[in-house]
Amino acid sequence: MTTKILVPIADGIEMIEALSIVDVFRRAGAEVDLASVNDLVITSSHNVKITADKLIGECVEENYDLVALPGGIPGAENLKNSEILIEILRKQNAADKLYGAICASPAVVLEHHGLLEGKKATGHPLFAADLSNPADATLKVVMDKNCVTSRGAGTAVDFSLELLGIVMGEEKKREVAKGMVVELN
Repeated sequence: MTTKILVPIADGIEMIEALSIVDVFRRAGAEVDLASVNDLVITSSHNVKITADKLIGECVEENYDLVALPGGIPGAENLKNSEILIEILRKQNAADKLYGAICASPAVVLEHHGLLEGKKATGHPLFAADLSNPADATLKVVMDKNCVTSRGAGTAVDFSLELLGIVMGEEKKREVAKGMVVELN
């Protein structure tokens, strides 16, 4: 069975965070839907054009092993305002399936919509005060139940590899990390 991942994007997202997730999972052989909540071509927070595979509306009926949100401002705000994306995230959480967010998105998207209730999380230091249950701020990646969060662009590869290990196993994580010349702890 193929592993299926959703990476939602929007105008103003942090490109490194979004594409790290896509790259790591595609290296591992997963099927990744890069889906825009705006138009098919979006502009990242640092003015890089990114072409999505599809629009978020095409993802509603899909079953994903993981939904992983990049951050960035105003990208996280744009993700937060997508009713379709929030429906997908709520369905993922209700099914006790994995979802995650990095940078501003843990606070701006997940916290805002009650998707961190009863869960420790981390995020970008500028948004940590907005988390109702912040984890140790020195941790790069925090997993609590079915939710994984991370701090920002500098932790994007760690975040992506941690998600890969959870979804596809530690052996696959080590294999992909080795190919990327990433040393694991």
